[in-house]
Amino acid sequence: MNPKSLATVVLVTLAGLPAVPARAAQSINEGGSIVCVTDRWDEKEIEKGHKLVNSANRCVLVPDDKSMPKVTETCTGRYEYMPDGSWKSSGSCTDALPGGDKVFLDWEEGSHLKEYPYRKTGGTGKYKGASGGGTYFYENLTDTLAAGWYKGKLILP
Repeated sequence: MNPKSLATVVLVTLAGLPAVPARAAQSINEGGSIVCVTDRWDEKEIEKGHKLVNSANRCVLVPDDKSMPKVTETCTGRYEYMPDGSWKSSGSCTDALPGGDKVFLDWEEGSHLKEYPYRKTGGTGKYKGASGGGTYFYENLTDTLAAGWYKGKLILP
């Protein structure tokens, strides 16, 4: 096949393909206040000064941008406290948005971190395939109540 015939076949083939508009990912800045209540704190000391904790929390995310919706969040995690006073933890959360869609995320905390990272891992409805992440920090106000802040990006495919 000569180059002119090949070009004609390619053009005819391309002309027969449906036009599909490109969709760019949408990046949404997020940030605001976070308030959490601890529902479960199941602590077990496995040896002197070494504790493992399974936790369950509920949080409310209140965005700085008042046009953004408030979000409720349920989280579970596992904490490990070492005899030297250091600690680390990790877990996951499900954010429930108005309208019923959900966003899933993983998080990490520890005495070695100044801010705690989180990573979006997907979602449902218009948030299916969501990604992004950021950082947060909160401190315990009582045994069952904590408050702080979050900042990051939500990326929709």
